[in-house]
Amino acid sequence: MERTGDKLFENRLVYPQKFDDVPTISAATPFTVSFDALNDATKKALKLDQAFVSFRNTDGGDEVAFAATMGKSGSYRLNVGRKQLRTHLTSGQYAISLVLGSFADGGLFYHLGDVQVVGKQKKKNVVRYGRQPEIQHRFAEPQRMPNVVLSAVFALLVCVPLAGLVGVWVRMGVNVDNLAKESVGSTMLLAMVAAYMALAVAYWIGVRLIPTLAYVLVLALPTYLTGQYALNRRIQLGL
Repeated sequence: MERTGDKLFENRLVYPQKFDDVPTISAATPFTVSFDALNDATKKALKLDQAFVSFRNTDGGDEVAFAATMGKSGSYRLNVGRKQLRTHLTSGQYAISLVLGSFADGGLFYHLGDVQVVGKQKKKNVVRYGRQPEIQHRFAEPQRMPNVVLSAVFALLVCVPLAGLVGVWVRMGVNVDNLAKESVGSTMLLAMVAAYMALAVAYWIGVRLIPTLAYVLVLALPTYLTGQYALNRRIQLGL
Protein backbone atom coordinates (compact mmCIF):
# COMPACT_ATOMS: atom_id res chain seq x y z
CA MET A 1 0.00 0.00 0.00
CA GLU A 2 1.23 3.49 -0.74
CA ARG A 3 0.03 7.04 -0.72
CA THR A 4 0.47 9.23 -3.76
CA GLY A 5 4.14 10.15 -3.43
CA ASP A 6 5.31 8.70 -0.11
CA LYS A 7 4.93 5.09 0.89
CA LEU A 8 2.91 4.37 3.99
CA PHE A 9 4.18 0.82 4.19
CA GLU A 10 5.22 -1.89 1.83
CA ASN A 11 4.65 -5.57 2.35
CA ARG A 12 5.03 -8.01 -0.50
CA LEU A 13 3.16 -11.23 0.13
CA VAL A 14 3.02 -14.56 -1.64
CA TYR A 15 -0.08 -16.67 -1.06
CA PRO A 16 -0.80 -17.73 1.69
CA GLN A 17 1.45 -15.30 3.61
CA LYS A 18 -0.06 -12.52 5.76
CA PHE A 19 1.08 -9.21 7.22
CA ASP A 20 3.62 -9.56 10.02
CA ASP A 21 2.04 -6.76 12.04
CA VAL A 22 -0.95 -4.42 11.98
CA PRO A 23 0.04 -1.29 10.02
CA THR A 24 -1.76 2.02 10.63
CA ILE A 25 -3.22 4.17 7.85
CA SER A 26 -5.02 7.48 7.97
CA ALA A 27 -8.67 7.71 6.98
CA ALA A 28 -7.84 10.93 5.09
CA THR A 29 -4.95 9.47 3.07
CA PRO A 30 -5.61 7.79 -0.29
CA PHE A 31 -3.80 4.54 -0.88
CA THR A 32 -3.23 1.92 -3.57
CA VAL A 33 -3.37 -1.88 -3.51
CA SER A 34 -1.71 -3.83 -6.34
CA PHE A 35 -1.32 -7.57 -6.84
CA ASP A 36 -0.65 -10.23 -9.46
CA ALA A 37 -2.77 -13.34 -10.09
CA LEU A 38 -0.69 -16.13 -11.65
CA ASN A 39 -1.47 -19.65 -12.76
CA ASP A 40 0.33 -22.20 -10.54
CA ALA A 41 1.37 -24.39 -13.45
CA THR A 42 2.27 -21.90 -16.18
CA LYS A 43 3.07 -18.87 -13.96
CA LYS A 44 1.21 -16.72 -16.46
CA ALA A 45 -1.11 -13.91 -15.48
CA LEU A 46 -4.74 -14.89 -15.05
CA LYS A 47 -7.60 -12.87 -16.44
CA LEU A 48 -10.06 -12.78 -13.56
CA ASP A 49 -13.77 -12.29 -13.98
CA GLN A 50 -13.95 -10.55 -10.62
CA ALA A 51 -11.31 -9.04 -8.36
CA PHE A 52 -12.28 -7.25 -5.16
CA VAL A 53 -10.41 -5.97 -2.13
CA SER A 54 -12.60 -6.44 0.92
CA PHE A 55 -12.36 -4.35 4.11
CA ARG A 56 -14.24 -5.83 7.08
CA ASN A 57 -14.40 -4.06 10.40
CA THR A 58 -13.30 -6.55 13.04
CA ASP A 59 -15.37 -4.83 15.75
CA GLY A 60 -18.75 -4.22 14.15
CA GLY A 61 -18.58 -6.60 11.21
CA ASP A 62 -19.30 -3.89 8.61
CA GLU A 63 -17.78 -4.79 5.27
CA VAL A 64 -17.08 -2.88 2.08
CA ALA A 65 -15.47 -4.16 -1.12
CA PHE A 66 -13.68 -2.18 -3.83
CA ALA A 67 -13.21 -3.51 -7.35
CA ALA A 68 -9.66 -3.82 -8.71
CA THR A 69 -8.93 -3.29 -12.40
CA MET A 70 -6.45 -5.13 -14.58
CA GLY A 71 -3.64 -3.11 -16.15
CA LYS A 72 -1.77 -3.64 -19.40
CA SER A 73 0.98 -5.62 -17.66
CA GLY A 74 -1.51 -8.09 -16.21
CA SER A 75 -1.30 -6.75 -12.67
CA TYR A 76 -4.41 -5.69 -10.78
CA ARG A 77 -4.60 -2.31 -9.10
CA LEU A 78 -6.98 -0.60 -6.73
CA ASN A 79 -6.87 3.13 -5.98
CA VAL A 80 -8.88 4.22 -2.95
CA GLY A 81 -9.36 7.98 -2.75
CA ARG A 82 -10.27 10.30 0.09
CA LYS A 83 -13.96 10.42 -0.86
CA GLN A 84 -14.26 6.62 -0.76
CA LEU A 85 -12.48 6.52 2.59
CA ARG A 86 -14.75 9.15 4.12
CA THR A 87 -17.84 7.41 2.78
CA HIS A 88 -17.11 3.77 3.57
CA LEU A 89 -14.43 3.46 6.29
CA THR A 90 -14.51 4.56 9.92
CA SER A 91 -11.89 4.47 12.61
CA GLY A 92 -11.07 0.95 13.71
CA GLN A 93 -9.32 -2.24 12.73
CA TYR A 94 -10.10 -3.78 9.37
CA ALA A 95 -9.38 -7.24 7.95
CA ILE A 96 -8.22 -6.93 4.34
CA SER A 97 -8.91 -9.79 1.94
CA LEU A 98 -8.68 -10.46 -1.76
CA VAL A 99 -11.82 -11.92 -3.32
CA LEU A 100 -10.89 -13.35 -6.71
CA GLY A 101 -13.01 -15.30 -9.16
CA SER A 102 -12.60 -16.86 -12.57
CA PHE A 103 -15.01 -19.07 -14.50
CA ALA A 104 -12.10 -21.06 -15.88
CA ASP A 105 -9.83 -21.35 -12.80
CA GLY A 106 -12.23 -21.07 -9.88
CA GLY A 107 -12.17 -18.60 -7.00
CA LEU A 108 -10.01 -17.61 -4.05
CA PHE A 109 -10.59 -15.80 -0.76
CA TYR A 110 -7.21 -14.62 0.51
CA HIS A 111 -7.00 -12.90 3.90
CA LEU A 112 -3.98 -10.56 3.75
CA GLY A 113 -4.05 -9.34 7.33
CA ASP A 114 -5.36 -6.45 9.40
CA VAL A 115 -4.80 -2.68 9.23
CA GLN A 116 -5.69 0.03 11.70
CA VAL A 117 -7.60 3.01 10.28
CA VAL A 118 -7.31 6.21 12.32
CA GLY A 119 -8.31 9.83 12.00
CA LYS A 120 -12.09 9.57 11.58
CA GLN A 121 -14.96 9.38 14.05
CA LYS A 122 -17.14 6.32 14.09
CA LYS A 123 -20.49 6.51 12.37
CA LYS A 124 -23.48 6.81 14.67
CA ASN A 125 -25.97 5.25 12.29
CA VAL A 126 -24.67 2.10 10.64
CA VAL A 127 -26.85 0.08 8.32
CA ARG A 128 -26.73 -3.58 9.21
CA TYR A 129 -28.08 -6.28 6.94
CA GLY A 130 -29.80 -9.31 8.36
CA ARG A 131 -33.13 -10.56 9.57
CA GLN A 132 -35.56 -7.73 10.19
CA PRO A 133 -38.76 -7.72 12.23
CA GLU A 134 -41.86 -8.80 10.37
CA ILE A 135 -43.89 -5.99 8.84
CA GLN A 136 -47.53 -6.18 9.80
CA HIS A 137 -49.82 -4.97 7.02
CA ARG A 138 -53.34 -3.82 7.76
CA PHE A 139 -55.47 -3.50 4.69
CA ALA A 140 -58.41 -1.14 4.52
CA GLU A 141 -61.59 -2.70 5.84
CA PRO A 142 -64.39 -3.10 3.29
CA GLN A 143 -66.97 -0.37 3.34
CA ARG A 144 -70.08 -1.30 5.29
CA MET A 145 -73.08 -1.63 3.01
CA PRO A 146 -76.63 -0.85 4.11
CA ASN A 147 -78.94 -3.66 5.05
CA VAL A 148 -80.42 -5.50 2.04
CA VAL A 149 -83.98 -5.07 3.33
CA LEU A 150 -83.45 -1.35 3.83
CA SER A 151 -82.04 -1.03 0.31
CA ALA A 152 -85.01 -2.91 -1.15
CA VAL A 153 -87.51 -0.72 0.73
CA PHE A 154 -85.73 2.40 -0.43
CA ALA A 155 -85.76 1.13 -4.02
CA LEU A 156 -89.52 0.56 -3.78
CA LEU A 157 -90.02 4.05 -2.39
CA VAL A 158 -88.07 5.42 -5.36
CA CYS A 159 -90.53 3.63 -7.67
CA VAL A 160 -93.56 5.16 -5.92
CA PRO A 161 -93.42 8.41 -7.97
CA LEU A 162 -93.37 6.30 -11.13
CA ALA A 163 -96.55 4.54 -10.04
CA GLY A 164 -98.06 7.92 -9.25
CA LEU A 165 -97.14 9.11 -12.75
CA VAL A 166 -98.98 6.18 -14.30
CA GLY A 167 -102.02 6.95 -12.13
CA VAL A 168 -102.01 10.56 -13.32
CA TRP A 169 -101.86 9.38 -16.92
CA VAL A 170 -104.87 7.15 -16.36
CA ARG A 171 -106.89 10.03 -14.83
CA MET A 172 -105.95 12.25 -17.73
CA GLY A 173 -107.33 9.64 -20.12
CA VAL A 174 -104.14 8.72 -21.95
CA ASN A 175 -104.96 6.74 -25.10
CA VAL A 176 -103.33 3.31 -24.85
CA ASP A 177 -105.64 1.55 -27.30
CA ASN A 178 -102.94 1.36 -29.93
CA LEU A 179 -100.87 -0.89 -27.67
CA ALA A 180 -103.48 -3.62 -28.10
CA LYS A 181 -103.36 -3.30 -31.89
CA GLU A 182 -99.62 -3.95 -31.93
CA SER A 183 -99.07 -5.86 -28.73
CA VAL A 184 -96.05 -8.08 -29.63
CA GLY A 185 -93.46 -5.44 -30.45
CA SER A 186 -94.70 -3.02 -27.79
CA THR A 187 -94.67 -5.72 -25.14
CA MET A 188 -91.11 -6.77 -25.99
CA LEU A 189 -89.87 -3.16 -25.96
CA LEU A 190 -91.54 -2.45 -22.63
CA ALA A 191 -90.02 -5.68 -21.30
CA MET A 192 -86.56 -4.41 -22.25
CA VAL A 193 -87.24 -1.12 -20.49
CA ALA A 194 -88.39 -3.06 -17.42
CA ALA A 195 -85.19 -5.13 -17.59
CA TYR A 196 -83.11 -1.94 -17.44
CA MET A 197 -85.08 -0.74 -14.44
CA ALA A 198 -84.63 -4.10 -12.72
CA LEU A 199 -80.91 -3.90 -13.43
CA ALA A 200 -80.78 -0.46 -11.81
CA VAL A 201 -82.50 -1.88 -8.73
CA ALA A 202 -80.03 -4.80 -8.64
CA TYR A 203 -77.09 -2.40 -8.85
CA TRP A 204 -78.55 -0.39 -6.00
CA ILE A 205 -78.99 -3.48 -3.83
CA GLY A 206 -75.53 -4.95 -4.29
CA VAL A 207 -74.43 -5.85 -7.82
CA ARG A 208 -70.97 -4.46 -8.64
CA LEU A 209 -70.37 -1.82 -11.28
CA ILE A 210 -68.42 -4.00 -13.74
CA PRO A 211 -71.03 -6.82 -13.83
CA THR A 212 -73.77 -4.19 -14.17
CA LEU A 213 -72.06 -2.68 -17.22
CA ALA A 214 -71.70 -6.17 -18.68
CA TYR A 215 -75.44 -6.79 -18.28
CA VAL A 216 -76.18 -3.42 -19.91
CA LEU A 217 -74.11 -4.44 -22.94
CA VAL A 218 -75.99 -7.75 -23.10
CA LEU A 219 -79.34 -5.93 -23.10
CA ALA A 220 -78.26 -3.31 -25.64
CA LEU A 221 -78.68 -5.42 -28.79
CA PRO A 222 -82.10 -6.96 -27.86
CA THR A 223 -83.36 -3.51 -26.93
CA TYR A 224 -82.34 -2.09 -30.29
CA LEU A 225 -83.90 -5.00 -32.21
CA THR A 226 -87.19 -4.93 -30.31
CA GLY A 227 -87.44 -1.15 -30.65
CA GLN A 228 -86.81 -1.36 -34.39
CA TYR A 229 -89.37 -4.15 -34.73
CA ALA A 230 -92.05 -2.25 -32.78
CA LEU A 231 -91.47 0.90 -34.82
CA ASN A 232 -91.70 -0.97 -38.14
CA ARG A 233 -94.91 -2.72 -37.07
CA ARG A 234 -96.54 0.56 -36.07
CA ILE A 235 -95.58 2.06 -39.43
CA GLN A 236 -97.00 -0.94 -41.29
CA LEU A 237 -100.29 -0.73 -39.33
CA GLY A 238 -100.51 3.02 -39.80
CA LEU A 239 -100.57 3.70 -36.07
